[in-house]
Amino acid sequence: MTGKVAVFFLFLLLVWGNIVAGLKAGLGCPDWPLCHGRVLPPLRWDIYTEFTHRILGAVASVFLIILSYQRFHQYTGKSKLIPILTVVLLLVQIVLGGIVVLLKLPVDLTTVHFANAIFIYSLALYMAFFDGKEKKPIFSIRSYSILFLLLGFMVFSQAVLGAYVRHSGAGLACPDFPTCLGYWIPPELSGMVLTHLSHRTLAYAIFITVLAIFIATYLNSALRRERSRALILLGLIFVQIGIGVGVIHSKLYFLTTAIHLAVALLILSIVLYTWFQEMIENRV
Repeated sequence: MTGKVAVFFLFLLLVWGNIVAGLKAGLGCPDWPLCHGRVLPPLRWDIYTEFTHRILGAVASVFLIILSYQRFHQYTGKSKLIPILTVVLLLVQIVLGGIVVLLKLPVDLTTVHFANAIFIYSLALYMAFFDGKEKKPIFSIRSYSILFLLLGFMVFSQAVLGAYVRHSGAGLACPDFPTCLGYWIPPELSGMVLTHLSHRTLAYAIFITVLAIFIATYLNSALRRERSRALILLGLIFVQIGIGVGVIHSKLYFLTTAIHLAVALLILSIVLYTWFQEMIENRV
């Protein structure tokens, strides 16, 4: 139960952080660890939008530490590195959060902060669903787990690239869809346009990869049991592409971008869960 609660609050924290960015309230609390020099800051919408993000972070951290403590005592061998790494990355994340605020939200560091948060979420997801009682070794990569490892890396990269697109101001560098500035490949392929188009291109690559896996479930018996998940992933990716178009046409409306991230996290969660399960079961 602790694990699922930790994952829930981390999910909520990531989505709320997106809302904070969308409302441009990231500096609602311009200092750290206090907010406007106080434990309870002045009552103003932008201040409490950011302050709520800090509260969610604190709650998520407590549950994550409890989960890590439990799994450290339940896991054996190399698996013990997972809860240890989780706590170390959590401490790094807390420090990074303070630095990001004090440096007034620099693009690169803000993106690193988000990437670290996604990695922490991924580790928490593993610990939430796998309690260490499995008989097979976790770090064995055999059979088709490599497919889901690749897909997981692609989705992780897409989420981080999306954060960079957002924070660098490239969200509307291609204001049309499916073309970009009226071209399939713009003549001036550099700067923000290149950043934005890279995000779209990786989305297409993820779609093709999931489609290939879905087709493979009909061609190979070892993958047959993953057909329903592959179909769910395909559906979510179609939805995600539609929301992505909505993000552009709504001019980065904060609720649309938050939903866009939420769906991305669902996709990542399904892919990672499948990969973790493949490794643990060590299928032949």
